[in-house]
Amino acid sequence: MFSPLSWLRVRLAQWRGSRFNATTAFSTLAVLVAFAVGDQVGQARNKSPVDESITKILKKDAQAPEKKVLQRAAIEAVLKATGDQWANYFPQSTAKVFTQSLQGRYSGIGIWLRKNSSGVIEVSSVQPKSPAARAGIKVLDSITEINGTTIEGSSIATAVALLRGKAGSTVQMQLEREQRQYRVNINREGVLSGDVVANQIAPNIVYIQVSAISSNVSGDVYIALGKYSHKNGIILDLRDNPGGLIDEAANLSQIFLSEGPIVSYTRKGEADRVLTSQNTSPEIAPMTVLINRSTASSAEVITGALQDRNRAVILGEKSYGKGTVQEVSSLSDGSKLEFTVGKYRTPSGHQIDQIGISPDLLVPENLAITKAIQVLSGLAALDKGQNTTGK
Repeated sequence: MFSPLSWLRVRLAQWRGSRFNATTAFSTLAVLVAFAVGDQVGQARNKSPVDESITKILKKDAQAPEKKVLQRAAIEAVLKATGDQWANYFPQSTAKVFTQSLQGRYSGIGIWLRKNSSGVIEVSSVQPKSPAARAGIKVLDSITEINGTTIEGSSIATAVALLRGKAGSTVQMQLEREQRQYRVNINREGVLSGDVVANQIAPNIVYIQVSAISSNVSGDVYIALGKYSHKNGIILDLRDNPGGLIDEAANLSQIFLSEGPIVSYTRKGEADRVLTSQNTSPEIAPMTVLINRSTASSAEVITGALQDRNRAVILGEKSYGKGTVQEVSSLSDGSKLEFTVGKYRTPSGHQIDQIGISPDLLVPENLAITKAIQVLSGLAALDKGQNTTGK
C-alpha cells in the first residue's frame, strides 16, 4: 500500500547525495508533510465509531480480548439490533462447517441447530443413525453447555464451533428436555449425506424420510423412487426437517408437481420471485406427506406446494412456521452473514412465517405412518375402482 511517509524517507535519502537546491528541497518537503498529515486525517475521518472504539479499547484496556473477538461481538450486536431472529454470523472458523452442513457432509455428531423464539439454542433435527441419534438426543432438546462452556446467549456459530472437532474425538454436552437436564458424551464422526432414507414399507408403497434439505436430496429421492415399487403410494416424511436450500426444495417438489408455481417471495425493492416446476411428466402415484411442529422453512415450502396444488394428503400436526428467506453473504475475510430478505408464500398466496402449514388430517405422531398407509390404500382402491368403472 502507498505510504507518503515511506516515500518521503526515500526522497530524503536521495537528496543527501544530490545537488538539489535547498529551497526546492524544503518546499517539496512541506508539500509532502502536508499531504501525509492530510492522508492520516482522512483515514481518521473515514473510520467508523465502531472501529474507533475497538482501537481505543485495544490500546487502553489491559484486559481487552483479541481484535477479532471484539469485531465479532460488534457484528453479532448489529444483527441482534435488526430484530431478525434468524440472522447469524459465521466467522471464518465455522463458515466452512456451515457450508458443509448444507452440502450434507461435515464432521460432528449429526444435529442441526436453531434458536427458538426465546433465543435458546435447540436441536432442530437429528440425522438418522448419527452419533447424536445413538446418544438419545431428540428434536426440541435445548443445549445449555458444550465441553464445560455455558452457551446461554451465544450465537449458533459459537455452538457449531464448540461441537466441531476431529472424527473420533469426544464432545461433552448438557441438554434440557421438558425442564429436566441430562448429560451425554458423544464421539464425533465424519457424517456424509444420509439426509434421505427409503424403504419398501408396504407392497407397492415406498417410505422416504428426508431429514434436511441439503445439496442433492432431490437426486437421492429420485433414486429411491426408481429403486422401490410405489404404484400404490409414496409416503414423504418431513417430520423434524429444519429445511435448508430453497432451490433444492424446489427441485424436490417438482419431482411430484407438473408445470406451475411452487413458492414465491418478495425481496426489498425487487419484483416478486416465483419458483416454478418445469416437469411435464411428474410422478403420479398417490402421495402423503408427514409433518410435525419441527417441520420448518424450505420443508414447509415443499409441504405447502404439494398441499395447495392438491398433489398430496398432509398428515400430522401443524408445522413450525418459519417461512423466511435467508440469504448468505460472504465477507472479505471468508466469514459469512445469514439474514432474512423476504417471506415465503405458497402457490395460493398463503404466508408460512409465524403461521405454519396445517395438516389435512391431524394425526398423533406415533400413528402417522400407519395412518398414511391406510390413506394411500384407500386412494389406491378408489383409483382402481374408477378405472374399472371407466372400462
